[in-house]
Amino acid sequence: MKLAILCSGQAGQHCAMLDEVLGAPDCAELRALASDVLGQDVSAWWRGLETKQIFTNANAQFAIALYQIANWARVAPLVPQPAVVAGYSLGEVLAWHVAGALDAAQTLQLVRLRAKLMDGLAAGLESGSGEGCMLLWRGRSTPTMRAARERAISAHGVEIAIHRPGGDLVLGGPEAAIDAFVADPTVQHADLKRLQVTVPSHTRWLADAVEPFRDALAASSLRDPALPVLAGIDGRVLRRRSDALASLPAQLARPLHWDWCQETLASLGVDLALELGPGNDLAKLLEMGEAGVTARGAEEFGSAAGLREWLERHQ
Repeated sequence: MKLAILCSGQAGQHCAMLDEVLGAPDCAELRALASDVLGQDVSAWWRGLETKQIFTNANAQFAIALYQIANWARVAPLVPQPAVVAGYSLGEVLAWHVAGALDAAQTLQLVRLRAKLMDGLAAGLESGSGEGCMLLWRGRSTPTMRAARERAISAHGVEIAIHRPGGDLVLGGPEAAIDAFVADPTVQHADLKRLQVTVPSHTRWLADAVEPFRDALAASSLRDPALPVLAGIDGRVLRRRSDALASLPAQLARPLHWDWCQETLASLGVDLALELGPGNDLAKLLEMGEAGVTARGAEEFGSAAGLREWLERHQ
């Protein structure tokens, strides 16, 4: 058995996501640490957010990071040593934590800074409908529809932000540009879904965040990982601190290739994968796209015993 740990990105968060983390005795130390980084009580902060606010960039990134750090602390003693860790967007930062290169406090601090840098740049972009700066184009397309998509991308000034398996793409840009793209009659028959993400991640509009984040990463306690980590921008296997200094800042403003990451996982012989969540989007993509791979989200198990039983069945 070769196990991969998958670290989720934004869009899967929900209001009940942190309920157990905020109430469980074994998470008390992590709650205190998160409160210190946040500058306020983390429980009061989360419970004071309205539903729409959990999807704003700064709130979403911090909450998802906290959730995954807590999940990994509980999962790590139960699973065999992973062969590799892979993260999607924000999840790539968490992947370096899972791989042992960043402690929990430093991870939360870097996630908070990352969100602040992104939000500062997004604030200067043209606003629109309030429905988000990213759009999922689902499924393979005909040559005619691909040509229409390329024309609409050029006409409205959006970019491909993420290449996903099966022909899916995530497009990003200023909200007004995404609004115009969705309204374009030439792509009205495409399978489109607006994502509740408030910044155009992995596009040129975030280029000015790259150097400041690299500086912060270089000044952090980042060390060589104990486990290999995949680079979101090209699917390469990374094993050194210097790799993170190059890859993590770059992915803020460069498109991700999750399709290539899945290919790398398959080439490494991964046959089992566990997604830390929230949600199980990456697990479903991997299981559907790679023959012989079984993948699940941690949320799918109601208890540690359920996770152990699943692992034992696949040893």
